[in-house]
Amino acid sequence: MSDERLLAEAIRSLKTPAIAGFGNPLLDIFVTLNSDDMLNKYSLKVDGEEELPADKIQQLINELPSESEQNISPGGCAQNTIRVIQWLCGGQSGPQLGLFCGGLGNDSRGKILQDMVRAIGIDARYAIHPDLPTGVCVSMVKRPWRSLVANLGAASVYTLDNLAQHDLPLNSLKIIYIEGFFITHSFDVALELVKLARDKGITVAFNISGEYIFQEHQVAICDMVGLSGIVFGNAREMTALARVLNLQFNNVQEIPFLLNNLKRVTVGASSKNDGNWLSDEGIIVMTQGGKSPAIVVWGEGESAQVLPEIPENPVLDTTGAGDSLVAGFLLGALVGRSPKACLKLGCKVASMIVTRVGVTFPESIPAHLLQ
Repeated sequence: MSDERLLAEAIRSLKTPAIAGFGNPLLDIFVTLNSDDMLNKYSLKVDGEEELPADKIQQLINELPSESEQNISPGGCAQNTIRVIQWLCGGQSGPQLGLFCGGLGNDSRGKILQDMVRAIGIDARYAIHPDLPTGVCVSMVKRPWRSLVANLGAASVYTLDNLAQHDLPLNSLKIIYIEGFFITHSFDVALELVKLARDKGITVAFNISGEYIFQEHQVAICDMVGLSGIVFGNAREMTALARVLNLQFNNVQEIPFLLNNLKRVTVGASSKNDGNWLSDEGIIVMTQGGKSPAIVVWGEGESAQVLPEIPENPVLDTTGAGDSLVAGFLLGALVGRSPKACLKLGCKVASMIVTRVGVTFPESIPAHLLQ
């Protein structure tokens, strides 16, 4: 399929839903602060990420300065990615390409989150847990720094029974996307998804998501890396993975090649020579941040690098950059673009999202993203 084919035209040719995401659905609250008082009171770190108990995070929310600028939007790694994909498909007026599954509380925040996600056209299948609060993440910003605090609540529960109840449309799905945070509590579900995908020839894509989850879940992460057709991670996450696997490297840019080679040796992944690179099992995508190129490696060590796009407007929030790049890459893969073209689309989408607060969207899709 030609990379020049217009994105909208290619999307319309797909069976729907084409991609299902599994992760921790959160309601993101963005707050602009004028002082360090909140950080000092709750002993939070500049540019830090921390989990707080439900009562503590509610107390923090209640004490946010009334004069501070506040915005809410859906959040969570996989949910963000599926939202970006669905937005690129035309939102509610376009084909319902994206499906999302995760745990939600039976509360006002859960209702708000559910309505916001479904409003963009996503087939959102939430497992409702009445005894747990909806997961929330508070992003406190005082430029140039930010500090994130979260409580997963109901987002930390998604069972095999929930999966069975959600009755995945396996005959139309081409990709199942799983975020790393999901396997910290639902690894059994992730393994079942891998099994279902293999039975149906569906590609499994896995995002490592966070360097710190190696501390308690390195075996599960390594298992998912071995079982997934596509693996996403930033340079810090890929470095942590390489060290766990005892891979020797001199430069972080070597790691995607080492992982690709390791997968081909250990699981026999190689180019199938059927013209479909997505059928390979050793696709590794690494971002590096800043001005460094993103890298994709596939097949028998084939590779491409793409420099980040320079945003047309000032950068306001980089939190969703990685999720947005993944969205562009996976959408490109769904419509049959080359690995390099997928990465280019991902970089374009990310450069637009970082000019907004949270993973939020302008009224119309910029024309250059639809080409």
